Amino acid sequence: MSTQHVLIVEDSQIYRRLLSRMLAQWGYHVSEAENGIAALAILENHPVSMVISDWEMPEMDGLTLCREIRSRQFDHYIYLILLTAREDPGDLTLGFDAGADDFLSKPVEQSELRARLHAGTRILSLQATLSARNARLSEALRQIEQDLEVAARIQLSVLPSHQLRYQDYFSDWIFLPSSWVSGDVFNVFPLDNHLGFYCVDVSGHGVGAAMMSLAVARQFLHGRAVERFLFTGDNEVASPAEVVRILNGRFCSDEAEIVSYFTMIYGVIDLATGEGKLCQAGHPTPFIVTPTGEVRTVGGGGAPVGLMPDLAWTDVEFSLASGERLCLFSDGITECENPDGEQFGQARLQRWLQDGARLAVDTLLPQFAQHLIRWRSGEQGEQQAMADDVSLLVIERTGEK
Repeated sequence: MSTQHVLIVEDSQIYRRLLSRMLAQWGYHVSEAENGIAALAILENHPVSMVISDWEMPEMDGLTLCREIRSRQFDHYIYLILLTAREDPGDLTLGFDAGADDFLSKPVEQSELRARLHAGTRILSLQATLSARNARLSEALRQIEQDLEVAARIQLSVLPSHQLRYQDYFSDWIFLPSSWVSGDVFNVFPLDNHLGFYCVDVSGHGVGAAMMSLAVARQFLHGRAVERFLFTGDNEVASPAEVVRILNGRFCSDEAEIVSYFTMIYGVIDLATGEGKLCQAGHPTPFIVTPTGEVRTVGGGGAPVGLMPDLAWTDVEFSLASGERLCLFSDGITECENPDGEQFGQARLQRWLQDGARLAVDTLLPQFAQHLIRWRSGEQGEQQAMADDVSLLVIERTGEK
């Protein structure tokens, strides 16, 4: 027996009662209203699932009632059947446009009414099933978002603090992930009498790339294994090229936790002299900006890490004088496209950092981040998400010149 609650809206009391008794005999729970206004009052206070309404009624007709029901935010779907003596196809179109689900011609035949009610019940059952599935999907999506928020916080926790100072060195950065989590990761850290740094960009986007970036960052965490990794047997700071070679072996091995590849730069700077070495493995070529705005690039190319075993890389030497800035960045900046499809490019990046050479790093970088966001979205356009992860790390040697 059906448990659907049906509301009959009909200004003729005799016809209304006739329909009510018929539906009650078939097992429906029935309510009655003499016009659309009374019907809306019942709908606001009772869980009605189906409405059978006459088209022609005083005060509020059936067409207006359909529009009102569809415009209001009920917590469930209401199936609407209009009773009408009209046969003009244009009138039926008006009824469907107003929100009616079905029509019955007056006078109503019992067999046809029962068939239409059964059809409506099936549709409501399907609607309820879809609503339940959508609710489960919404809950799953909320859980995924919560998990991604946690993952994003974990990823941020492995990045260096803003405005870091190590003796006569200062570093700051910008980080604009293309989604919740990023395949970019970077850090600056003390390494005996040196300053170590790395920038990594894992191929791809999303959770997989983020997990890989964290796996790479884990290689540089403190501990005896890291000491053996970043230092030679004579307790000297290891060659950056050798560190990259070891990383490549780890991520190309059969025991590698995640199969992917990544570009990176790893380097060290002597804290006392400013003399440094870095290894470029497929990552964009970094550059040094002088206090007067001159630029010189530092890098030697090299293959990405994790593509194939037994590769070799070379070190590139550089020197940071007082006031000079080493700038390391991901291709999310240079390949960032504006609404016209034009890439930002390395020349614009260099020019921006050259023009801001006399600004403090922690002032310049937020300004550049806003500039890149405007480039991506267009000056007057709605802000667009980055198509790729964006990171920029700047290390400046401070102190007396």
